[in-house]
Amino acid sequence: MIGRAFMPLCLLAAAPALADSNFLSPETPPPAGGRVDQTAFDPGTVGFTLTARGDIDVNLRIFTLFAHPGETLPLSTDQAVRWATDRGETFYGDRFDWTTPISPGLTVATLTSDDGQVMRLNLIVMHEAVGEHVGNYRLGAYPDEPYRGEEAYIAPTHFAEVPEGLRSLQISPHFTLGQFLCKQETSGEPFLVLSERLLIKLEIILAAANENGWRTDSFVVMSGYRTPSYNAGIGNGRYSRHIYGGAADIFIDTDGDGRMDDLNGDGRIDRNDAAALYDLVESLSQNDEFGDLLGGLGEYDANAVHGPFVHVDERGWRARWGR
Repeated sequence: MIGRAFMPLCLLAAAPALADSNFLSPETPPPAGGRVDQTAFDPGTVGFTLTARGDIDVNLRIFTLFAHPGETLPLSTDQAVRWATDRGETFYGDRFDWTTPISPGLTVATLTSDDGQVMRLNLIVMHEAVGEHVGNYRLGAYPDEPYRGEEAYIAPTHFAEVPEGLRSLQISPHFTLGQFLCKQETSGEPFLVLSERLLIKLEIILAAANENGWRTDSFVVMSGYRTPSYNAGIGNGRYSRHIYGGAADIFIDTDGDGRMDDLNGDGRIDRNDAAALYDLVESLSQNDEFGDLLGGLGEYDANAVHGPFVHVDERGWRARWGR
């Protein structure tokens, strides 16, 4: 089961979507870099758990699911809650089969427990790609066959449109949709695909980083989704997890200088700081509760273009490099 309760790092998943701008910034949007509030870190959890698609458990105040048009999402909770969507649907109980709209876009549901705790589920209905494009956005060619026959490497067929108005949408308590966009230039609206498993994993790592004394409200996502075209252009492997929306290259930047902070406190910004973050993620992977989120972990030094960073993905099996 993906994202089981990981106390106190209990961070887990459920749905995306919405058109009302009132929902775009229900909490202060997390900074991509810059000084953070030095009050205690808030993991953004509620006291009940929602299960989506049978194997994703979520107790976050905000989460997002990406779905195909007309898909039925089986949702359940570990206690009866009041469900309400921005389309006027209401229900009280512990099970709700949410049939997604036919038209792509954003819908929102709120789940309210009897004691007044609220979870907001975004549901983002995606667009179907045609050939190597979705809309006017160039994707390039995905591999014909999945790597090692793994389900996680099946080429995606649908992609979420991310217009300017949705880039600040919080898709979990500490991450926004725009943080994961590809750096590919486009004259129209960009699209992406994003794994809910990756989002869960990043929330767990972020909570652990704060418990470790690195006070930060988010990671800088240096690279999230990449189109196959962009990925090939920078010389990355054709089966990169980035093209499947399942990887993020991250670092901590609380002073807003665009580079990794001095995590190990030695007065220098270098690969040792990436190593400190790498070691934290590696320590989490030893916990049985992290087992469903196993994936790749890489450590990278600075170069002329970027500072040190760590790669994290959710491929489903252990892979390590950079050491």
